[in-house]
Amino acid sequence: MSTLLSIISTIKIIIIALLKNIVAIFFAVLFLFLIFKFIELVWLKWFLAIMTSGAFFYSIFDDMNAFIQKKALNKLETLDPEARERVMKKHKGLD
Repeated sequence: MSTLLSIISTIKIIIIALLKNIVAIFFAVLFLFLIFKFIELVWLKWFLAIMTSGAFFYSIFDDMNAFIQKKALNKLETLDPEARERVMKKHKGLD
């Protein structure tokens, strides 16, 4: 039962992180639509599409990563000191 709750909580956090980036997602879709609609040269169209989608992907990915790390650190603050110590030793990158 706790696994199901943790999966639901994780999905909820990911959806919230995506909704925080809805403007960037909208502009990425808009730019890709405009690229495919109005650019005639195939090599230029695909070059711009790959560059644009990669830039927006990594921008959104970094924002989501920061949001999820912040949520994890907030949950970590609610633990008792001994449990927090164990988690910090297991995941040394959570500073």
